[in-house]
Amino acid sequence: MMNVQAESSSSSARWQPSFSQPALKLEKDERWSDFSEVLDLLRFHGPVRHLDDASLFRRRRLKAGQPALSMGQSFDGLYVVRLGALKTSMTDLDGGEHVIAFPMKGDLLGSDGICNGKYMSDVVALTDCDLIRIPAEALYAQERTCNDLERLAYWAISREIVQEQSAYAMTNLPRTEVRVAHFLCIQGDRFAAMGYSPTQFILPMTRRDIGLYLNVTLESVSRAFSALRRDGIIAVERREIRILSREGLLNFGT
Repeated sequence: MMNVQAESSSSSARWQPSFSQPALKLEKDERWSDFSEVLDLLRFHGPVRHLDDASLFRRRRLKAGQPALSMGQSFDGLYVVRLGALKTSMTDLDGGEHVIAFPMKGDLLGSDGICNGKYMSDVVALTDCDLIRIPAEALYAQERTCNDLERLAYWAISREIVQEQSAYAMTNLPRTEVRVAHFLCIQGDRFAAMGYSPTQFILPMTRRDIGLYLNVTLESVSRAFSALRRDGIIAVERREIRILSREGLLNFGT
């Protein structure tokens, strides 16, 4: 299985699978994160009243291919991605898969489980992952009407909604090539926010996954990559992407 690491904290570091580090242990390897780390991961810059709160949150480690959450599973809390990449999807009554998102470092998982007390989607690790669980009992603490943890959760859930709205708009663009171009731009922005290079990275998801996310076929995604490469906008080597012209990606098809 492959680990994911940064070569440095510089934005020139490339997000890529690495075999140079020992494999992550399974979730029985108990580790903890504090509230300050959760704030940093979510990139929350709002005011907090109890930053010195001694609360600790248990980490959960997963191997690539392991499920993090499953449809119908009882809600036990929210999860913050500390390391790695995952895929969120739903399966319809006919067995068809619909990819909803590709959570990465700093993203929030499990907010769809708050409403009915059960998670409404499957979340699977694409790489080795490290998650931080914010337990349901901490979110629903009765001794405080609105603590920092609740405020942080509201903010992070709102951010997830905004991202899903952007994704929905992208899947309604008229041409597959334009959808793929916008997808690569967004991926570059996400890597940049994590401190990695926005122009050179390895995609953790397959082209089939991208197609299910953009609501197009695998063949259409492959043709889109070929068109973008032919026009000198990107260079492609399997899952490795080099963006040669960000402006070309943004304006492709216009």
